[in-house]
Amino acid sequence: MTSPRWDHIRGLVLAAACALAPLAAQPAHAQTSIEVVVNDEAITSYDIAQRARLLQLTTRRSAGAAKKAALEELIDEHIKTQEAKRTGTSVSDAQVDEAFAQIASRTKMSPSQLGKALSRAGVQPSTLKARIGAEMAWAEVVRGRFRRTINISEQEIIAALQKQDGDSEETTTEVTITQLIFVVPRKSSKSLTTKRRGEANDLRKRFSSCEEGLKLTSEYNEVVVKPLGIRLLPELPANIRDSLEGVETGRLGKPVETGNGIEIFAVCNKREIQSDAAARNKVESDLRNKEGEMMSRRYLRELRRNAVIDYR
Repeated sequence: MTSPRWDHIRGLVLAAACALAPLAAQPAHAQTSIEVVVNDEAITSYDIAQRARLLQLTTRRSAGAAKKAALEELIDEHIKTQEAKRTGTSVSDAQVDEAFAQIASRTKMSPSQLGKALSRAGVQPSTLKARIGAEMAWAEVVRGRFRRTINISEQEIIAALQKQDGDSEETTTEVTITQLIFVVPRKSSKSLTTKRRGEANDLRKRFSSCEEGLKLTSEYNEVVVKPLGIRLLPELPANIRDSLEGVETGRLGKPVETGNGIEIFAVCNKREIQSDAAARNKVESDLRNKEGEMMSRRYLRELRRNAVIDYR
């Protein structure tokens, strides 16, 4: 389940980058006071001023509206991060820095340039990073809590597909694949794993058709051959899809290390067919995200009702 809230924030920050240049920086607050305490954690006037400035950049709200929204957002953010700590969920500085760098890249800036642009507009980069970190941690909390409770029925998928434009013709790739497992016993040495990977790559070089290539597996010790039949490429697990990207009929994909050993997949046939598989996957993902967002809002409301919020 992805975080629609995080996607929304990313979009807002992209808009902010375009707005930075014409806006003059505001002076930093000379004094800071505690405005709200959320479960013994303080929110200061400086925190509110910084978040309000960020909201002005990203939403073009008035100063008053931005300040009010900033306070509510910071209260929610503290509740989210507190719940993340309670559940043992954490996001590293490196993950936040990576997300910050991705935002910078999408605005055609380096992280340093984006940081300086924010500072010139009166927003410390740490303000945005705090927001990013809180949303990333909250997304993990929600995912962990509701991963197994979101069930999208076939009827819901069909209903959503019927609402779409039925004139577009979708195609997908159908593959006939065979799984080859170069067995590596658990707790084997790294050298054995490396050796088996080398054997898989050696077979990959020699493999030119399933008819002849599968016979070559007899030249290697402990290789399990499992025909998997016809599958739709979009419905395969991501690691298998990635290993088969660009692989032609009669060839082997890239070796994949798993708990069983070194796995490699032979593409015995491949063709494009008309199918709604891609559309179905997108519809199901959208429905899951929508359901997840609703559960996220409900979860936050529950936490906020039980929180001790002291306005000073």
